[in-house]
Amino acid sequence: MTAGAPGSRLFPAPSAVLIIDDESDHAAIIEIILAELAPSLPVRSLSRPELLQEQPDLIPDGTLILVDRMINGRESLDLLPGLRATHSGLTLALMSSALSETDRVRALAAGADFAVEKPGRLAGWRVLLTDLLQPRETPWSAAA
Repeated sequence: MTAGAPGSRLFPAPSAVLIIDDESDHAAIIEIILAELAPSLPVRSLSRPELLQEQPDLIPDGTLILVDRMINGRESLDLLPGLRATHSGLTLALMSSALSETDRVRALAAGADFAVEKPGRLAGWRVLLTDLLQPRETPWSAAA
């Protein structure tokens, strides 16, 4: 890995993954693929983000948090600043079934490190999750 630009941030390989998604099928797909890719990596899923306030230990340092953009019919962008402010060492990835460039910019401004579209095929999920598990010095972009 080459040296990053001054002020670049290191995104280490995650120590755990937390999936916040109200679609249980998406969460299950992610869990199954992560179990194949990184069997020893702790993975948890939540369908209701308010549970984070009741169980703050769900987010250890180094956690990769995969947040669905729409949860229970509401945009989840307002979750991101709170997660960023109350937990250190996080990597936040906002996921959406459709993501415009404006949506991507809004997600990054709200505190996401990555904003990606959910793949439509299992092979796409494998590629996305493999890439998100890799350490890097700059944010990953689905457009790259």
